[in-house]
Amino acid sequence: MQDNNIVIPGISLCQKWGKIRIFHSTIVALGEPRYIRFLFNIEMKKLAVQACVRKEAECFCVPKYNPENWEFKISSVPMLRMIWRTCEWNPENTYRLSGIHHPEYNLVEFDMNQARAQAAEDF
Repeated sequence: MQDNNIVIPGISLCQKWGKIRIFHSTIVALGEPRYIRFLFNIEMKKLAVQACVRKEAECFCVPKYNPENWEFKISSVPMLRMIWRTCEWNPENTYRLSGIHHPEYNLVEFDMNQARAQAAEDF
């Protein structure tokens, strides 16, 4: 029997709280790596989450999955400020993005132009 449940990778960004929430679907798409890093293309307004095989500069350790209370939030105020300036987003909003997995580069890419705004209190 075919499983029709498609899980789409996602992230949520909140400048007000200085946090980036990585959805578990993004980590699963990347093969549940131990470390990830961010890549940001200012000209194209694209953000990527890339899996890393070892701890390197600018990497973040991925917490072990626990279905009862798994949460992966990263604090990165300077990166969020850069994103908000580049995208000209409202600082009172949180932005949620769906991504596309590119296995050949071991990353999930998010088009910042496709972000959906919601109130920052919902973060």
